[in-house]
Amino acid sequence: MQSQSSCKQSVSEGDVDEQMFIVRGIFTTGTSAYDKGNVLLPLAKAQVFSGAGDHASLIFVLLKDREQADLVAAAIPGQNFQVETWKKMNELLVLINDFSNVLLFVIYLIVLAVTAIVIINTLLMSVFERTREIGILSAIGMKGRQIIALFLAEATLLAAGGVAFGTLVGWAFSVYFGKVGVYFGDLGVSGEMLLEDRIYPYMTLDTSVILIITAFAITLIFSLYPAWLASRMEPVEALHSAQ
Repeated sequence: MQSQSSCKQSVSEGDVDEQMFIVRGIFTTGTSAYDKGNVLLPLAKAQVFSGAGDHASLIFVLLKDREQADLVAAAIPGQNFQVETWKKMNELLVLINDFSNVLLFVIYLIVLAVTAIVIINTLLMSVFERTREIGILSAIGMKGRQIIALFLAEATLLAAGGVAFGTLVGWAFSVYFGKVGVYFGDLGVSGEMLLEDRIYPYMTLDTSVILIITAFAITLIFSLYPAWLASRMEPVEALHSAQ
């Protein structure tokens, strides 16, 4: 854990005329609104410049794990000063983030529903197009569970191909936009939290594994009905309807 003391004061042109400043460098945080309105000074010079004496207006505590903020805040005595976590200072931003997570979950459900409809439609068309073959297989002694296993194997291959292609495309997009970013404009500063002009997405292993398993499960579950429908065909009726 690292701590940093700072004293912020806006600088006007009249104040600059009375003092000599040497620019040591130009910094950027990726947030245009913050970079245009802030300068960095040594603490002692900032205190003299602002007339704050030997006092500091803010003390920032930087953590490696932001989820530990509440525990650290509870451990800091706050009798002579106010202790606020990044969640407290950015309540609206946290609320928006929670809402976006719910929205993403709804989008996932819509995508899964569309996927299920496509799978059922594809396998049903496969059943109707191969009615004659199913009738012949039933006539030579193939049992219903074997026909079900045949269509489930086809669904598994379909899921494997779709998951492999989707994972590859998603990884490629993640790598590309993870480097160049997605420009959202000047988001500014929210509760001392800097919001960069670009968002850099990345693919996580746990999310990828969950989506892959879900895609396989959805494919196999919704392929059961077409497979069961094929297994229920009578040989004579199947051959007759195929003519």
